[in-house]
Amino acid sequence: MPTFLPELVTDILLRLPVKSLLRFRCLSTSHCSEIDSADFVKSHLNRSIQTKIRQKLIVWDSKSIMNFYCADFDDDLKSAFLLNNPLKSPHWGAMVCASYFGLILLSFSHNNLVLWNPFTRRYKRLPLCPVQTLSGFRKFVNFGLGYDSALDDCKVVTISEFYDSNHVVFQAWVFSLKSNSWRRSQNVENRFTAFVGCFAHGALYWECDYKFVGFDLANEVFFDLPPFLRWNSKSLCYDYYDVFVVSGGYLFTSIIRDEDASIEFYLFVSDKSGEVAGGSWRKEFTFEEETLRPLAYSKEGDKILLRNGNEIFWYDLEDKTRQRAVVAFPVIPEACWITDDFGWFKYMMCNYHVCCESLVSLGNDSAFDGAP
Repeated sequence: MPTFLPELVTDILLRLPVKSLLRFRCLSTSHCSEIDSADFVKSHLNRSIQTKIRQKLIVWDSKSIMNFYCADFDDDLKSAFLLNNPLKSPHWGAMVCASYFGLILLSFSHNNLVLWNPFTRRYKRLPLCPVQTLSGFRKFVNFGLGYDSALDDCKVVTISEFYDSNHVVFQAWVFSLKSNSWRRSQNVENRFTAFVGCFAHGALYWECDYKFVGFDLANEVFFDLPPFLRWNSKSLCYDYYDVFVVSGGYLFTSIIRDEDASIEFYLFVSDKSGEVAGGSWRKEFTFEEETLRPLAYSKEGDKILLRNGNEIFWYDLEDKTRQRAVVAFPVIPEACWITDDFGWFKYMMCNYHVCCESLVSLGNDSAFDGAP
């Protein structure tokens, strides 16, 4: 029987999807050890990111607040299959707080967080955050999930709000997947207006009092992004102003022009040395509909996937044409009215998250997400 060079076997394995690799773990002890190794997991993920393959579109069905669907960019998003939500319950649903490296951060209450890899079908309930007890009402108001490249560690950031009649305190806490523990970080001076922080350039970002604040995951400190001008010579742009990440780690912001209600998208570009502090914002494109949101670039980089309400479509950056992306769902996700923590009703549409399929492990204490 012919034998293959180990390097060739590894190269073949790196080209396979997660589902196949999980099956091949049963071939031999050596295959299992290699596929489970940290070096292989990282190489497999890096290959997917660099070649832009195995990218997935995760859709959260906000009607039931329980169902999650997955569509494959490699299959042109033609169809979606139902994921096995590990927190599915007739009593509560799970909200997607963030996604990165194939991991999804779920929340089913302010104090209960779960990391989930829907591709290995493992999930991990995070230990309760040991927030410092203060008088007055407390809740988590912000979340974030990102990667610390210096320590090769996935980290979850939560910001807890305490307030009474006299003052408000915002506590930031960081969970390390590698150490499986929380630690206290800096206090935050002001409330972030975005519920979920977005990850790019080694940091999480939120909007805060008309500016963008980042949290460096390696040093675990907050910092301000270079300012983005809200005024220009033609109009005041203030109706819509936030920060978000397009798949691939592209940090964007958007504003609406008062004069014609068009929306402009700006990309953050770091300086020549790769430092965020010396970076700047560069205008990328403008659209007439103010409700648009970019989700991901195509593999070739000539198109961008846009969301408009519950619909998604591809926009050709050169021809300026659109093509609707019709995803076949097993059950059509629907929008709905839900109640927030204060009893107010708000309209929730389907949420879309783009992530990369990965083998990233959640540790020995993780659990299988349910029936096959």
